Amino acid sequence: MSAAPQASVAPWKRELVEELKQKLKKYPVIGVLDISGIPAKQFQQIRELLRDKAEIKVSRKVLLQIAIEKGSENQAELEKLAKFIEGPSALVFTEMDPFKLWKLLEENRTTAPAKPGMESPRDIVIPEGETDFSPGPIVGELQQAGVNARIQAGKVMVLEDSKIVEEGEPIPEEKVSVLSRFGIEPREIGFELRAAYADGTVFPGDVLKVDTEKAVEDIQAAFMNSVKLSLGVQFPTEQSLPLMLGQASSQAQNLALNIRLFTPETMPHILSKASTEMFSLASKISSKDPEAVGEKLNSELNIKKPAGEGKKEEKEDKEKAEKEVEDTKEEQEEESSASLGGLFE
Repeated sequence: MSAAPQASVAPWKRELVEELKQKLKKYPVIGVLDISGIPAKQFQQIRELLRDKAEIKVSRKVLLQIAIEKGSENQAELEKLAKFIEGPSALVFTEMDPFKLWKLLEENRTTAPAKPGMESPRDIVIPEGETDFSPGPIVGELQQAGVNARIQAGKVMVLEDSKIVEEGEPIPEEKVSVLSRFGIEPREIGFELRAAYADGTVFPGDVLKVDTEKAVEDIQAAFMNSVKLSLGVQFPTEQSLPLMLGQASSQAQNLALNIRLFTPETMPHILSKASTEMFSLASKISSKDPEAVGEKLNSELNIKKPAGEGKKEEKEDKEKAEKEVEDTKEEQEEESSASLGGLFE
């Protein structure tokens, strides 16, 4: 008894499966798209928008599943992607990571005309102004839909902004017709990413809905807070140790300045402060007895000043000396802060 003949497979199906297998090997990220309910026009628009960033292949459910099964020989987890192929589906191939892919698909959604009975995604307003419609039954149609319209100077005019549908309200058929006449497309459609495969892991679509910018900001804030905490409790880590050493260096330099300890770092500041204090003292002595101060120093002090100016200058010199020390401290604190901020550069 002869064996039953095997059903022949159309060549185009074999070729398609083979093509998909090659793309599964070529691209690091593969996604399953839900394309149900997308009109052909909008489908092509979205596909064109994604052309340089992702490649989309549409086929029958069974062929897509077979391609994934055959293409996952060396990638066991990839086979799990097949279970997300339900109803009208497509495979998307790309170099970008799954989270960026999801964001890209969301950013490239498009609009479509309203369908009778659909819930309005927003308040829909017919704007005030002149229309392109010829006078006739259209005026009654607009008025019936809630548009404040009438004929003026032989033209159909909308007399004021007219809200004809509120957000969440079902759109009746007569209003769908009016929206179509004004070219208003309230329905937002696009490819839904059911799941994506990358680096040996399948990510369901719902876990990819992440605001990446906010997530990065939150991670950076958490990292900064952890570094600040480790600094506060003096707990050395790879990130906090350089900052702790910087703080210790600053504190050591401040201590050296306060006790007049000569080091290569403190010498310029100590000499500058000593010079300022010397001129301040000389100015005070010179104001009482100019002969008690040498001629050269007198000329530098320029003692011929209006009465009271000597005390003012003495105060300014003292403030200048104190400011130099404070500036040094501030510079050191700024260096520490800059080091902390530089962790993210």
